[in-house]
Amino acid sequence: MQEILNILKILSDEIRLKIVYLLSQESELCVCELMEALKMSQSRISNHLRILRNTGIIEAKREGKWMFYCLKRDKMDKAILNIIVNITKTIDKEGYLTEEKELVKKLISKRGELSGSRKNLSTG
Repeated sequence: MQEILNILKILSDEIRLKIVYLLSQESELCVCELMEALKMSQSRISNHLRILRNTGIIEAKREGKWMFYCLKRDKMDKAILNIIVNITKTIDKEGYLTEEKELVKKLISKRGELSGSRKNLSTG
């Protein structure tokens, strides 16, 4: 019970809730993508990501210089996952973060283009 209460406290912050929502829509995002989508500084986003990681809602993985964040779906308590899923469904129905969601999709498509152009530069 205490774990659920802690999760609800963490998710009561609007910025953390936005981050969790965006991560629920995509498989993973880096800090720079979250910064651009939410129009916030790196330090502010990183602080919220640290809080979410410490509570076990998200996890991070490093790929070269990049740190990508995702929901810990497989390792999360089912009750907590259900809470997060229901909250994100409600946000989606209301269209609350439609602009941010679309921006993230554009940023992810650019990510693919950038990694492809880096490969071309390194082989050429």
